Amino acid sequence: MINDILSSKFYLVLKNGECIDSHLPDRVFYQDGLLKFENQELLEVQVVYILETQQEFQIDIRIAKHCQIQMIETKILAKDAVLHKNMYLDENAQVHIFSENQSDNSRSIENVYLAGYALCQYGFAELSDHHFEGVYHYYLDGEGADVKVRMAILSKQDEDKHYEVLIQHNRPHTYGQMDNYGVVKDQGRLIIDGIGTITKGQHGSASHQTNKIMVFDSSCVAGANPYLYIDDFDVKASHAAGVGKMDEEHLYYLQSRGLSKKQAMHLITYGYLKPVVEVIDNEMLKDRFEKALSKVGA
Repeated sequence: MINDILSSKFYLVLKNGECIDSHLPDRVFYQDGLLKFENQELLEVQVVYILETQQEFQIDIRIAKHCQIQMIETKILAKDAVLHKNMYLDENAQVHIFSENQSDNSRSIENVYLAGYALCQYGFAELSDHHFEGVYHYYLDGEGADVKVRMAILSKQDEDKHYEVLIQHNRPHTYGQMDNYGVVKDQGRLIIDGIGTITKGQHGSASHQTNKIMVFDSSCVAGANPYLYIDDFDVKASHAAGVGKMDEEHLYYLQSRGLSKKQAMHLITYGYLKPVVEVIDNEMLKDRFEKALSKVGA
């Protein structure tokens, strides 16, 4: 099973908090719930989290100054498992993360802290087949820190999914952007809460967010909730949110061109989530998103 998941030369596999397999490069260390990156070469590392039923695990990830990390993250969390993750980026650190979710009914609570001029670009493929709750918070604690979050979410059958994404600006001249796209079908439920906060005195900062959900069926439940809390005048802030039905004319057009209804719905779903890929400026994230979205069924 693990060999089918691993796709990088360097990797770390954690099961219930214990390392069961690893091949890490020089100056990358894991011990007792702490993963440290001190190698300043451009690296790609895959981290696999496996938690059994009702297990809880906390991991701290520390990325030293000037490190450049590409990380592929795979979550396999069983029923009622909870993953707690704290990530700390030192000055001028850069990390691009693709997170793929293969979990059961579980939760992931994640906090990311960025020092001065650190960069974090995070892409989430939230395409699991079960209920899920994700709480993803980003704190721009150093001047010039920059975070971009992209999410592609699918909720189908009777799945209940709730995501809270917070970007909080605690220093001047920081930049935060989130683009969250979801598709809901059958009796699925999806709620996205996007929160942008610029605290007092953080002049020259910018906070932008887009939250959009498309619903296929009348029995779906969907909510895209943008929140902006701005306590300074010299900033830029914007939000866009929308929940809408699938265009029946698009479905009819595709079927009239020979596609089955399932194929047409698959194509519409892929097309709706595709903008998440297009705004990414990292080739590894783009490739991983393309592969994940190509498997989205109708």
